[in-house]
Amino acid sequence: MKESLKICIKVDNRIIYEFAGKINKPLMIEAANDIEGLLLEKCLNKDKVKNVFELFVETAQNILNYAYRDILVQDNREATFCNFSLSYFTNTDTYVLESCNLIKEEQQKVIEEKLEVIKGLDQKALRRLVRKKSRSAEDRHEKGAGLGYIMMARKSCAPIEVNFLPYKDKVLLYKQKLFI
Repeated sequence: MKESLKICIKVDNRIIYEFAGKINKPLMIEAANDIEGLLLEKCLNKDKVKNVFELFVETAQNILNYAYRDILVQDNREATFCNFSLSYFTNTDTYVLESCNLIKEEQQKVIEEKLEVIKGLDQKALRRLVRKKSRSAEDRHEKGAGLGYIMMARKSCAPIEVNFLPYKDKVLLYKQKLFI
């Protein structure tokens, strides 16, 4: 797999935005801003668009910070591949944000543990958990506050779906689906 980012945005199965190219932080920010602008033009619910934008950014940050990298690009930085797909269904007023990237095998357990903590929590309980973890700093690390999955769950209208598929020695293909 090459070091690339692929994004496809659809409204009722009609593609309104597609991108394929190299992945880096400025590109992710530019893509997020483009997506937000397009969705604000095409859709009525501004609060949902804001949630889509924030979840796209959170997912992109997770990929940039934690994805498995085994390819060196021209300036000797490591790179990875990732795919994003965002679909909006007008009949249900639902966005589905799907992402796919590579992770190290040992990250599967960490992700599953984080998802188990939030499984079945309602909005009120998720809000309390954010406050508790923010105050205690128990999940803080050099790349963030460790609140990503909790924040994703707060903005999602259904449980986060994840899937882990073998890719190569000690590397997995990680798929994530969010409903907004």
